[in-house]
Amino acid sequence: MAAVTLASIMAGLETRLATITGLNVTDTVPGQITPPYAYVGVPDIPNYRASFSRGSFIPNPTVTLYTSSKALGEDQLVLASFADVVGANSIPLAIESDRTLGGLGVDCTVTAFRTLGMDEVGAIGYYGGVFALQVIAAGS
Repeated sequence: MAAVTLASIMAGLETRLATITGLNVTDTVPGQITPPYAYVGVPDIPNYRASFSRGSFIPNPTVTLYTSSKALGEDQLVLASFADVVGANSIPLAIESDRTLGGLGVDCTVTAFRTLGMDEVGAIGYYGGVFALQVIAAGS
């Protein structure tokens, strides 16, 4: 099996997110968006010594989600539907339904979610949140 790369992890996550009907998604940071919109950030590598040598490769990607240009009532409920662990909009469920990310030979889990409040993309404010993930793959 070929070595797992950060780009292959990002693409695998994009594929999992694309299973959510109506969610616009890319595996890189966008210039403009149409909500609901999610993108996969370049994974953090908290410790190169532990990650790339003889043990496990353990990057920590994020998925940033924008649901609307305001943060009122129903907009908060839409964000909650994506953060929930069940339901048609559930990002944790979509990702963890195939923790191998399409057969990459990894184990991907969603570890946390935090609300962003309003964040700016292309000079427009959007309401959303960030999912933290952990991917464990065999090291080299």
